[in-house]
Amino acid sequence: MMVLAGVVLLGSIWGLLESTIGGLKWSVGGLYISMGAVMAGTFGLMFMIFAKRTFRFTGVVVLVALVAAVLRYFAPVGTVVICSAIAIAAEGLVFELLVSRKVFLGNLTGKKDYRTLAFLGVISGFAVFTTGYITTQVLTPVFTGGTLVLMDVVRILPLIIGRSFYAALLGGISVPVIAYTDNLHLDISRYGKGIYFTATTTASLFCWVLVLFILF
Repeated sequence: MMVLAGVVLLGSIWGLLESTIGGLKWSVGGLYISMGAVMAGTFGLMFMIFAKRTFRFTGVVVLVALVAAVLRYFAPVGTVVICSAIAIAAEGLVFELLVSRKVFLGNLTGKKDYRTLAFLGVISGFAVFTTGYITTQVLTPVFTGGTLVLMDVVRILPLIIGRSFYAALLGGISVPVIAYTDNLHLDISRYGKGIYFTATTTASLFCWVLVLFILF
């Protein structure tokens, strides 16, 4: 139960950020910056690494992503909530597969090599965003009763790959920074069950209430 409470908390905070920051639209000098790519390459990777480092069991990243996806889906903001929710869930699944590799997990929890971590960050950022984006294009029509046209997905591949540049670049920076911050983890054994459950439950409820009833 302590692990479940921690998973829900991480997913709730991630979902809160996706529902707020992730909904912004930025442009610099007329150049549109995909906030989905920015979120995937920064906060998304941060929460997924944090979850894996803290709980260290297979599937924990997917569970955290699912909680974030559910909160994003029910957030009363925007018109593409189903797309965002699908993307977050897909990102969690892809990163779970990547981080379970020995070279990745070893560099996160053991001896760290900056160049290797930067390379893994680039790969992770590119993979999670690209896969998440493509998955939304394929599954959104399924869940909304629309029609899936594969050629439409093929046509926007250059756009997807172009936007993934931001996720890859930010991933190459954020993953080494997160990995080298050894104290960025939670030792739940240090806290009493009462304090831990009270704190995590309160924080999780705060995120959900904030998104569902206050911010929007």
